[in-house]
Amino acid sequence: MTAEASGAAEIRGALVRLRRATGLPVAFGGLVEPGLARVRISELTGTATQALSALAVTSGNGLGGKAVALARPCAVTDYSLSRQISHEYDAAVAAEGLRSVLAVPVVVRRRVRGVLYGALRTALPLGDRALNAAVQAARDVEQALVAREEARDLLAAARPRPA
Repeated sequence: MTAEASGAAEIRGALVRLRRATGLPVAFGGLVEPGLARVRISELTGTATQALSALAVTSGNGLGGKAVALARPCAVTDYSLSRQISHEYDAAVAAEGLRSVLAVPVVVRRRVRGVLYGALRTALPLGDRALNAAVQAARDVEQALVAREEARDLLAAARPRPA
């Protein structure tokens, strides 16, 4: 399994756990594209459309981009009306019918490596329970990515070097 596929599997598992722990009907997320300041939404669960699939979220833009830029969780009660975010992704979010959305960065060694989102199709505040569950899901992904990187580094160090 490639590192990218393994990372996608970790994101997918975290989204399932996030929905189970919170009851949120929609969760999605993805990893930062190597060498680029953007997250590619690669995993979707509970969605009704493909509007968010493969969406490239640039650091600083929209809710997820804000979470990436600040390296901390962010949430809005009504995405399309929020004055706390920019609105580059309104069409995709509206096509999916999302209103309340949270975004939590996956931070590994002080670098944002991905974002997990949870959402409602109604404009209701997302409480501490949902935010805490999303933070825990992001930590699970962080730990899995760290373990994978450490294993890769150990394997590389154990390989015989050509003379």
